[in-house]
Amino acid sequence: MNTNQEGIHGNLYRTTYETTHSLIFILVTGLCILIGVYLIRRDVGNESFEWHQSFPVSNFIFIAAKFVSALLYMTIFTVLMTATYFLVATSENIAIEETIAILKFFFIQYEVTFLISLSLGMLLSVFIKNRFVYLIAFCAWMFGTLFMEIFIINQGDLFYLKVFHLTYLFVDSVLINGTWGIQLMKEEIQLQRLFVTTVSAFLLVLIIFTLNMRRPHQYDRLWRGLLILSAGLVLLSYLPYASFWNERMRGFNEIKEESPFMTSGQDGEYSYMTFPPAPQTNGVLEGEGALYQPDRFDIKEYDLSIDQQNEDSLDVEARLTLSETELSTRDVIKLTLNQTFKVKNVKIDQQPVPFTRSNDFITISLPDQTNTPVIQLNYEGTYKLWASNYGQEFYPGYVDRNQIIMPSQSAWYPLPGHQYLYDRNGESQTNVGMNNRAEFNVTMNGPSPTFGTIEEFQSSEGTYKLHGKTAKLDLYSGDLVEVTSDHFPFSIVTTSYNKRRAQTLMDELDERLLYTEHYLTKEIEPMRHLFILPVENIRWANYMRQQGFIDQNYLLSESSFYQLDEPYLMKLFLQINLLHDRTEIYGYDEGELVTSTILSAYTYLYEIDHGNEENASAIKSMVVTVNDAIPIENYSEEEIEANRIFSMIKTAVESGKEKQVKEVLNRIYSEEWIDPGFPSDFSLFRKPSTLILFEEWARIWDEVMQESQTRKEKGS
Repeated sequence: MNTNQEGIHGNLYRTTYETTHSLIFILVTGLCILIGVYLIRRDVGNESFEWHQSFPVSNFIFIAAKFVSALLYMTIFTVLMTATYFLVATSENIAIEETIAILKFFFIQYEVTFLISLSLGMLLSVFIKNRFVYLIAFCAWMFGTLFMEIFIINQGDLFYLKVFHLTYLFVDSVLINGTWGIQLMKEEIQLQRLFVTTVSAFLLVLIIFTLNMRRPHQYDRLWRGLLILSAGLVLLSYLPYASFWNERMRGFNEIKEESPFMTSGQDGEYSYMTFPPAPQTNGVLEGEGALYQPDRFDIKEYDLSIDQQNEDSLDVEARLTLSETELSTRDVIKLTLNQTFKVKNVKIDQQPVPFTRSNDFITISLPDQTNTPVIQLNYEGTYKLWASNYGQEFYPGYVDRNQIIMPSQSAWYPLPGHQYLYDRNGESQTNVGMNNRAEFNVTMNGPSPTFGTIEEFQSSEGTYKLHGKTAKLDLYSGDLVEVTSDHFPFSIVTTSYNKRRAQTLMDELDERLLYTEHYLTKEIEPMRHLFILPVENIRWANYMRQQGFIDQNYLLSESSFYQLDEPYLMKLFLQINLLHDRTEIYGYDEGELVTSTILSAYTYLYEIDHGNEENASAIKSMVVTVNDAIPIENYSEEEIEANRIFSMIKTAVESGKEKQVKEVLNRIYSEEWIDPGFPSDFSLFRKPSTLILFEEWARIWDEVMQESQTRKEKGS
């Protein structure tokens, strides 16, 4: 699994943020502070400057001229960055509207940073006249950038201090997300810019006031008043920012306080929940709490009508069809719906029924008799979710304008039972969902095309309909593109910045699928969608589950897309489409390593048969590595068997027996141990439905080779 250097630099936005915005710009900010220091030390901080005081030029004009000239000089960097980005984006056929929106955001952010950096450097030089100012300026630069992010904000969850970061372009930030990042931080950034602008104005007024104090001035009272006014504006401008974070933190802390500690029992099969007292310092609870029983039940069908109102709020009508026995055998129905939504009413047989609401839990009292097993819920609310975990921010769900992130585990639609969405530590629960795959009929009224984990099609302008069966309905919208296969009902949904590489990989995948389909008698049932999305810091507060199956779809994080090399991606894409499995196991239990080898054999055969020795070797090393310099007895029996399988395939192809190898893989593909269904979990490594032992492989191999030899002898 080698890092693909070409891939890392394939995404223009991501590469620009990782280098220019979050790192190089920090250095530029330091230069900006240094220029501010030099502007004052050159003359104001020099004794020879005293004779300039006789000039009929006020300190306001003097400082304003210096500040504006320096700001224009620093803007050269902004212009160069903007022009370079625009030219490269145009050459990659990125939509001009999307490019302009991004450049507008960063242009303003750069200039706001220059405002505070220049004024800070000039102020330091006014108060510190000796060369010690350089050390203080360096400390201010480091404290206001990397130190602030690493040791204050991340370590202490002190998010309300983010506003004191000089650039606000953090190294670890959701802004690295080129699809949703800017929109996710829009409100926060606007409040930050307001505060920084007022602080910059206050520092400039303080500079002029200090210089005026060094000699009599006819406008002393005016500048004293302006200083008091600007200080008051700084305080007033910080209040909205502090209120923003106070509301956000309070809301999430309340959610955590409502949630239990979740632990696995000694049996490893059941989860237990315990409310305070808190766990011991070693992270182990004193005893198992109550058995976590969400009381899930099957829901046959969902009919969801979603209207996007006021850009960031949703009005939803949800009709849940249950089996008749579910209603007849229960007095109440328990559902889970994210508490960000307000339930307007609940109806059965078009008649309102009583219900109670407690946080994310809804309990519906059932009438004595029902004509149809359908429950209708009407609810609305602003859908902007935020969470934090160990100093890192997450956005589990979001809707604003044409950007939609609606993962199923955020419970944006009613889920069966009472299921906790978070644990006491603020970590999202990834097992939230349904027991069965339900039929979904979704109508989305919004400004842009919506992609989901079921089939989608546009019925009219602004209205998008989706239909299909799934256990986890996720919806995405934004600056997304769809790259479709020329031969199979399969597509890659990704961002516009990934389109070029996605198209190349789709062409390669088509070629491999056609090659494999040619020798298989059983029809291939490919995935519906491969989502390659920047889900980092968005989906949930659990980094290890950023990718995996969602029924007949597969989610791959954008970071993984650029960190994995082409052989690995080709193996992954072929395996999930062909076998509905991406298992890579390293021989912990008998048969697992051999099974993983056989699943990889389909990709390995293609590479060997097409003379791609380097790719074939890379695929083999992903599963097993046997070094000739190490005695064979140092390897486990299963490692030897896995290596032997690869050797058998390579030797057979080199001796002209590729048809026989294809027949072996065809028979294995047709056997019942290959799961024809699609997993509905998010496990990063999913065990195969049935292990295939080496003895089974050898038996099929010998049968095919013997049959081939028999036919050859009869023919001669």
